[in-house]
Amino acid sequence: MKAEEKKKFLIIGGGLAGITLSHRLLHRNQQVTLIDDGMNASTKIAAGMVNPIVFRRTTLSWRATEFLTYSWDFYKALEKQLNTSFAEPLVIKRIFPSVNEKEEWQKKQLLPAYQNHLVNIESANTEQNFGIVRSGYVVHAEKFYIENQVYFEKTGVLQKETFDDTLFSALEQSYRGTKYDHVVFCCGYRVSETPFFQNCQVKPTKGQTLVIKHNELPETASLHLKCFVFPLGDKNFRIGATYEWDDQTLHPTKEARVTLLDHLRHITITPPEIVSQIAGIRPTTMDRRPVLGSHPTYKTIHIFNGLGAKGYLLAPKMAEEMTAYLLDNVKIPAEYCLTRYQSK
Repeated sequence: MKAEEKKKFLIIGGGLAGITLSHRLLHRNQQVTLIDDGMNASTKIAAGMVNPIVFRRTTLSWRATEFLTYSWDFYKALEKQLNTSFAEPLVIKRIFPSVNEKEEWQKKQLLPAYQNHLVNIESANTEQNFGIVRSGYVVHAEKFYIENQVYFEKTGVLQKETFDDTLFSALEQSYRGTKYDHVVFCCGYRVSETPFFQNCQVKPTKGQTLVIKHNELPETASLHLKCFVFPLGDKNFRIGATYEWDDQTLHPTKEARVTLLDHLRHITITPPEIVSQIAGIRPTTMDRRPVLGSHPTYKTIHIFNGLGAKGYLLAPKMAEEMTAYLLDNVKIPAEYCLTRYQSK
C-alpha cells in the first residue's frame, strides 16, 4: 500500500476545533503545527455536556445519533492515547414544565429514532414529572483542554504564542518564514480578527455560568428546566447558561447572576451559596451549522469554525469531514460549507 503523502499544516487556534482537527490530521500521518495563546474563551470553560435532545419540542438535534456514536468513540480512544480520562456517561433529567411536554415525550419515546435516547415513561405513571435521556455524557472541558495542551507540547506540535498576521504571507503560504501546504483558522469567535474570513458570519455569543454549593440538589444527574444544574461533587453544582449577543467581554455581570438564580428557582426554591461566576464566548451561526471550507482566493487557507453550543458533540465528526476535505478532496456539504455565505 502506498504511503500517504505528508503535508505541512498550520492550525491557528487550539480550542475544540483545533484540537480535534490536529488529532485527525496526525492520525493520517500529517505534519501539524498548532498555534495557541492559551486565551481560550469557550472550550476550556464549557459545561461539556453532550445531549442529543432539544428540549421543549423533544426533538433530536441535527445528526444526533451519528454524532453521538462517533464523538464518544473519539473521546474514549483519545483518553487511551493521552493516558487520561475526561469523558463519562451522564444521566440527564428533563423536568417537564407542562403536561403537554410530558405527553410529547411519551409519544416520541415510542418512535424507533428515539428509543436509544429516551427512557420510557409508563403511560400509567401520572406522578413522574421528568424524563431521562439515556444517551448523554459529559466531557470535563477544562481537563480535556489542559491534557491536550500538555500532549501537543510534549510531541512538539504546539507553539504557545499569539498568531501575528503581520508575519504571515498568504501569497507565499508562510508564517515566520516557514512554508506550509495548508493553513486552517480554528480561532472561534476571534475569527473576525483575521483578514481572511470577515464574511463567514460566525457570531460571538456570550455565556455565563455559576458554581454554587447546595445541600439539597441531587448529585447523581444533571437537571434541566430553564437552566441546567450540573453536579461537580462535594455538593457543588454548575448552573447555566446565559445567551448574550450584545456583550463580547469576558466579564461576569450582575444581570447574568440574577437571571441564573431566577432560573434556578424553577428547580429549587432553597437559596444556594454562590462559589464563583465565569463567562465565555461561543462561536455560533444563525443557522446553527458549523463553517468549513476554503478562502475563495487563497485556496490553501481554510476555516473550521462555528461549532457553537453543541461543540463537544459536533467537533470530532466535523474534524473528520474537514480532514477528508483537505486530504481526499471530499466535498463539504452545502449545508455547512463556507460557500453558503459567499453567494450572499
